[in-house]
Amino acid sequence: MSHRHGRRLSSASPELANPLDDDDLLHEIMLRLPPQPPYLLRASIVSKRWRRLATDRKFLCRFRIHHRKPPLLGDFSCQRGKLSFRSYLDPPYHIPPERFTLRHSGSEQWMCLDCRHGFLLFDDCISSQVIVWDPITDDLHIVPYPLQFHESRIVLIQSGAVLCAATDQGHVHGACHSSPFKVVALSSYPHKDEAVNGIITFESVYSSAVGIWSDLVSTTLPWSAIMFPIRSTLVGNTFHWLLAMNTTGILEFDLDAQRLAVTKTPLCAPPCDHNVGIIQSEGGGVGFAALSGPRYRPCLQMWDRKVDPHGVITWVLRKTLELQKILGLESRIENETLYILHYLDDVHAIFLRVQSSVYMVQLESMQSKELVKSIHSHIYLPFTSFWAEGKQVASAFPPIKRKGKGVFSSLKKPQLITG
Repeated sequence: MSHRHGRRLSSASPELANPLDDDDLLHEIMLRLPPQPPYLLRASIVSKRWRRLATDRKFLCRFRIHHRKPPLLGDFSCQRGKLSFRSYLDPPYHIPPERFTLRHSGSEQWMCLDCRHGFLLFDDCISSQVIVWDPITDDLHIVPYPLQFHESRIVLIQSGAVLCAATDQGHVHGACHSSPFKVVALSSYPHKDEAVNGIITFESVYSSAVGIWSDLVSTTLPWSAIMFPIRSTLVGNTFHWLLAMNTTGILEFDLDAQRLAVTKTPLCAPPCDHNVGIIQSEGGGVGFAALSGPRYRPCLQMWDRKVDPHGVITWVLRKTLELQKILGLESRIENETLYILHYLDDVHAIFLRVQSSVYMVQLESMQSKELVKSIHSHIYLPFTSFWAEGKQVASAFPPIKRKGKGVFSSLKKPQLITG
């Protein structure tokens, strides 16, 4: 009886010994790898078979859907008119700055307006055009200003936004390299009626799918709101801009309804625009973040906007959190050294400048991480993307030297996560 039992084990042992020979099982394991580039990249260089499985298009689509949010690769900043990239990945996967460098002649004159869904948006007012750049593929899309801007005596774009326009079922932003995109352009000029103390703000949307700009949509704003900030927040299908310093308004543009509107911020919002920001609330609506509190005990307040059936807007304070505890700092933080740099709707995180360091606070978990220890630019654009697909696996990172026989034996064996 023991002999028969031993034969059953012997006959089953080949299957148990090589479970990774099953492509479906290996795909399930790869699916659970973290979305940061090193993990899937390391899996892809184990063998030709693993590479085929790791770069399969259907698998990569499942991989993005499983993780939902693209990983943070680094940031773009602008100093003395030069755009530069800084990687957040650890060696040897650190992305060299020259990998994401604008090489187009005249790009030093471009103003960076936005970064979203893997695209960067620039304004070239000298040539009256906007430029959409995909750093991953290095593709540039040059789009002339809408004719209506010239007819309305608009000579530059004051603010703008870019977004992926893909409507495929299950599409996850972050690998939109071949997807259509949209550009929202905002500008303004003084009201023709001298009795009206304000400016007319114009908006138009460019769609790469059809290659045309939409008709202009306009609204009147007070003179104090003539300057627009670079930061925009996308909540649902509506863009939001905080108006200029010392105003209490939010300019909103509904992409579906093609409508501009101005709403109020919370009454207790700080007057300085670097202390506030529009975010997405826990329920998926519009939220508001503000830095407040005593000089040496600053807090992060988060508000939710509520709209009743009659359209009346109220703001409800949801959280007040002491920043020193959130950031895990032992020393005190002084208000004057603290700024809100950016809110990234791709990953629902807020980026703070504390003295010269940049911290990311994930607003769902309230976990924080110090990203870099020095920043010298007020233009700060975090960059997210799923990256390590197809040919990009080979070109994404500097070559790794071989040692002896085997495939990239200088790398540690990939740790497979099964749960």
